[in-house]
Amino acid sequence: MRCYGLITVALLSVVGCGPAGEATLDNATISIVIPYRPGGGFDRTVRAFAPYFAKQLGPGVTVLPENVPGAGGRRGAAKVFRARPDGTTLGIFNLPGIVIPEVLGEKVDYDLRALSWIGRIESQNYVLLISATSGIGSLANLQATEDIVFLSTGYGSTVLAASQIVADRIGFADDDPTYVVGYTGTADSQVGLIRGDGNVALAPVSSALPYIESGDLLPLAVTGNTSSLEGVPTFDALGFPELASLDLQRSLAGPPGIDPDLLLTLRAAFLRAIADPDFIAMASSARLDLSPLDGNAAAVEVAQSFAYYEKFKTNLANPHAL
Repeated sequence: MRCYGLITVALLSVVGCGPAGEATLDNATISIVIPYRPGGGFDRTVRAFAPYFAKQLGPGVTVLPENVPGAGGRRGAAKVFRARPDGTTLGIFNLPGIVIPEVLGEKVDYDLRALSWIGRIESQNYVLLISATSGIGSLANLQATEDIVFLSTGYGSTVLAASQIVADRIGFADDDPTYVVGYTGTADSQVGLIRGDGNVALAPVSSALPYIESGDLLPLAVTGNTSSLEGVPTFDALGFPELASLDLQRSLAGPPGIDPDLLLTLRAAFLRAIADPDFIAMASSARLDLSPLDGNAAAVEVAQSFAYYEKFKTNLANPHAL
């Protein structure tokens, strides 16, 4: 988990205490498009952050979460991309999952690199999971298993892309794993793993913690350079350093062409909100994995996602899915 105390110090040193830019949004109603149904991690993050963001944007500003599910997040992404660049329609983006269709050369109705990036809220490492009752018990035993069935959310999700890359890099006796992808969220896929729908799943660490703590799921390895779970090795330590960079990011952006002064105002309000001690305390209790970046750095992360996932392009196409 993140070191929350340092977030306030680092970010307040960047944004100071006053508003930035000349543009104002006083009394505006701002929508943050969530490209998934209510109840998941992206929905939870936006609903937690929205009131703190509104407070920093100006007097009378209202920030409303708006769920726009469909097409693996693409419907919501397209809505943000096509919106008027007046700052009243923003979106939370699943990175790098929403990058995958573009990497694979599919036609999409948005250009991520043209969006007006406001900042990153969260970055979460992944954990490889098996059921405590599966009898597998270890990564070595999993690698030797003949019939591998990964449980995941749908096509276009970061977790499915990460699962495909992990499967390719660690290697299984079954060199053509099956992916069951009908789950609406990672919580559903983990319940399915406990139920026995499959024998392995990948999930963000914070999503998996309740099931790990209950003893229903066993963690085998985590992404990242250091382990966020005591006693659980990183993929890097196990000899798979290329898997260290796999993560799930939740970043905020607006449509292309937002006026520079207005974008500066949005970015400064974002940083003040995410450095608010009350928000940090709430985020810690809610197990949000805060890992803030400013708008410029978030845009760089998007570009790096394209470069990183391009290396795995052949692993991401046409999974053996049910």
